[in-house]
Amino acid sequence: MRWEDGLFILAFIGINLALLAWILLALGAQRYHQLTRLEHRKLLEADCNTLPTVSVMVPAHNEQEVIEDTVHALAAQDYPQERFEIIVVNDASTDSTGPLLDALAARYPQLKVLHIPRGVGGKGKSRTLNLGLPHARGEVIAVYDADNTPEPETLRLLVQTLRSDARLVAVNGKVRTRNYAASWLTRFINLEFMYFQWIFQGGRWYWLRLSTLMGTNYVIWRSYLTALGGFDEKSLVDDTEMSFRLLSAGRRVRWVPFATTWEQEPDTLRVWFKQRVRWSKGNFYVTFKYLPQALLRPYPIGVELLHFVLNFLVFFPALIMSTLILVLGLLGIAQVTLPGPFTTLWVMAYLVYVAQMSFVISLEQPGARNYLLGALSYFSYAQLFIPVSIAALRDYVADTVLKREVRWVKTARTKEKP
Repeated sequence: MRWEDGLFILAFIGINLALLAWILLALGAQRYHQLTRLEHRKLLEADCNTLPTVSVMVPAHNEQEVIEDTVHALAAQDYPQERFEIIVVNDASTDSTGPLLDALAARYPQLKVLHIPRGVGGKGKSRTLNLGLPHARGEVIAVYDADNTPEPETLRLLVQTLRSDARLVAVNGKVRTRNYAASWLTRFINLEFMYFQWIFQGGRWYWLRLSTLMGTNYVIWRSYLTALGGFDEKSLVDDTEMSFRLLSAGRRVRWVPFATTWEQEPDTLRVWFKQRVRWSKGNFYVTFKYLPQALLRPYPIGVELLHFVLNFLVFFPALIMSTLILVLGLLGIAQVTLPGPFTTLWVMAYLVYVAQMSFVISLEQPGARNYLLGALSYFSYAQLFIPVSIAALRDYVADTVLKREVRWVKTARTKEKP
């Protein structure tokens, strides 16, 4: 067998294994959508008089462009005010974040501002949350990024869902892109977030009762967070690492689509690339940290880790091999000689991708432009994850071999148009 034929077979198998899994997840997402519509109506009518106390924690490092809108949105939550506080941890900011927060604290009595000095702060989101946790008085801890504007009923719906099932220890709501119209990149990110949450979060929960935290717009029982020792300060993805720790303790994390926050996404490729490399490096860290447990506990750790393995160790390598074969073929360097209806199968696989993307668009933001961008995303935006994965693996291996300290790369914010 020629080497290009062997490479093509590996790429074909890897891509279609992932595609098969995504088809099953999409079917589960469709069913989950129907179930949560009924649940949403019941929660809106539920009694709010016995809700637990909640401490909303917001880590903030150089967030002057967005922090005011975030505090306004959090203060406007329709949660009982006597059982609700907002704690913003000003993490050694060098811009106007501190003074802006002090002015807001004079306006909102439920707002508490913690100023972390330079030298102590500025070391990542996990450390910032750990510094703020001792100051929280709530039975439930809610976490929001500093660029989030949750809808008024969001916090209440999250807590009501958490309290409705004794097996749940944390509940994550939906995250939507607030500045989706800022650039072509934010429009694609908008579609990506729709796709990921419905297919991978909703679909996994329906079939497997598995889901992971997303870093913002989630609530967690404080008792479990304290028992687990807070957040892992070595991890670049505090949400994913915490999810695996909760799963390893036999607890469940659920994603719900009816509790929505809106956040700012990177509108330049440079900022986006740095953010996604950090996320991917963090996922590599989590994968290798929990791999021994996955081998001993196939469910839930093994099954959840399989999701990461399928994406990072099967699908993306297969995507790279597929792209390599295509480029070499166009250059006349290598030609696949295998007989078979591979072109037809590829077209069918692409149509499945478009169908899945169209499904989530129909749920969230239907429109001709989004349907067109969804179809084009496979050839454009999705391909950007190849260099992201390569850069993340390179940096992760270098950090491990050279024993370098892992550095947190802050996602830069921009001033949005009204």
